Amino acid sequence: MKRRVAPGLLRGSRERPWSGRLIRNAIALMISAGGSAILGLAFWGVAAHLATAQAVGRTSAEIVAMTMVANLAQLSFGSIFERFLPVAGTRTRSFIKRAYSMCVATALVLSVIYVFSGLGRHVVPHTRFGQIFFIVTAVMWTIFVLQDNALVGLRASRWVPVENILFAIAKLALLPVMLWVSAAQGVFLAWSAPVVLTIICVNWYLFGRRIPEHESLKLPNESLPKSRELFFLAGAQYATLLFSVFTPSIVALIVIERLGPVANAHYYVPSLIYTGLSLIIVSIIRSFLVEAASEPHHLRRHTNMAIVAMTAVLIPTVTIGVIFASDFLRIFGTDYADRGTTLLRMMLLSLPLSAVPLFYSTFAWLDRRVWWMTVRNLVDVVVFFCVMFALIGHYGILSIGIGFLASSALQGIFFLPISIKRYRMTSNSDPPNTDSLGAPA
Repeated sequence: MKRRVAPGLLRGSRERPWSGRLIRNAIALMISAGGSAILGLAFWGVAAHLATAQAVGRTSAEIVAMTMVANLAQLSFGSIFERFLPVAGTRTRSFIKRAYSMCVATALVLSVIYVFSGLGRHVVPHTRFGQIFFIVTAVMWTIFVLQDNALVGLRASRWVPVENILFAIAKLALLPVMLWVSAAQGVFLAWSAPVVLTIICVNWYLFGRRIPEHESLKLPNESLPKSRELFFLAGAQYATLLFSVFTPSIVALIVIERLGPVANAHYYVPSLIYTGLSLIIVSIIRSFLVEAASEPHHLRRHTNMAIVAMTAVLIPTVTIGVIFASDFLRIFGTDYADRGTTLLRMMLLSLPLSAVPLFYSTFAWLDRRVWWMTVRNLVDVVVFFCVMFALIGHYGILSIGIGFLASSALQGIFFLPISIKRYRMTSNSDPPNTDSLGAPA
C-alpha cells in the first residue's frame, strides 16, 4: 500500500537554502520576537504616561509574577512539543491534550499557592476579584505560551508572529479603556484580557485544522517517549528553565546590593540588547530542531542550513554591535553609553561562543540526551558567578561581561569538538526506520 508523504519530503532536497522551511519558520519566529518587543516597549511607554508610577510599578511586578508562575507550570512541554510533535503522528491530538491538562493543573496549583500562601502579598491585589483574576490569568497564560510551541512543533510557525503581534496591538489598544475602568489595575487588565480571544482562535485552528492535517500526513514515525523517559526529559529541561529564569534576577540583586541601583540600570540596558539578539539565534535553533525531527533523513541538509543561517546572522550582528555599541546606548542617555559600552561589547563578543552549545542542543534533543545540556547549564552558571563574585569589587559591572566571556569560552571549547563529531555522523539518506532515530529499539 502506498504511503502518503508530506509535500516537504518530496521537494526537501530541491529547495534552495534560503527558501527552505527551516529559514521561513526561523524568520517568522524572529519577526514574532522583534514585533512583540517593539510593541511591548510602546505598551509600557503609553502606560507610563497614562497611569501613575505606583500603578505601573505594582502591575508590572504582578505581570512578572504571573508569567513566572506560567513558565514554571509549563513543565518543559514547550521544548517537548518542538521535539516530538513532528513525529507524534496519529497521537498528536491526545499528546497535546494531555500536556494541556497537566500544565493547566500545575498552573492552578502554583498560582493558588502563590496567592494564598503570602508569597504574592506585595504583588497580587488583596481583593477577592484581584486574586481570582490573577489565578485565571496565570492558567490562561500557560496555554497561551504552550500553543505557540505547538504551532512551531507542527511546522505552522508562520502563525506565531500573527498571533503575538495582534495580541500586542490588542493590549495596547485596550490600555486607555482599562485604565478608565480601573486606575489601579487597568494595566494588568489590558495585558490579560486579549489572552482569552487569542486562546480561542489559535486552538480552534490547532484542533480544527492543523492537527488533523498533521495526523493525515503519515510522516516518518518515531516512538514517543514513555512516561518514565518523558519525566526525565522534562526534568532536565525544567532544570535548564530554572537556570534561565532565576539567573538574571540574581545578577540584578547582586549588582544592586554591591554597586547600587544606578549601576544595575547601566547593566540592565546592555543585557536587554544582548537578550534580544540571543533570541534571534534561538529562533534558528528552534526551527532547526523541528525540521530535523520532521525529516531526519535530511539531517545533514538541515544542519548545513542552520549553520549558514547562524553565521549570516552572527557575523554582521556582532560586528555592527561592537562598532556602534556606544551609539546604541547613547539613545538611552550619555551615562548609559559611558558606563555600559564596554559591557555590551563583551556580551556581544560572547554570543558566537554561546551559540555553539545552543547548536549542539538540537542534537541532544534528537538523541534524547538532554541531561547533557542541563549539566552544561549548571557548569556555565557556576563559572559565571565565580568570575563575577571574584571581580565585581574591582571591575564593577564589567565583571559581568568578563563572566560572560569566560563561561561562553569554556562552553565553546567543550562543545565545539563534540558538535563537529556529531555533525560528521549526520547524512542525507532515505527515510530511516524508527530505531535509527534515537528511539529505543
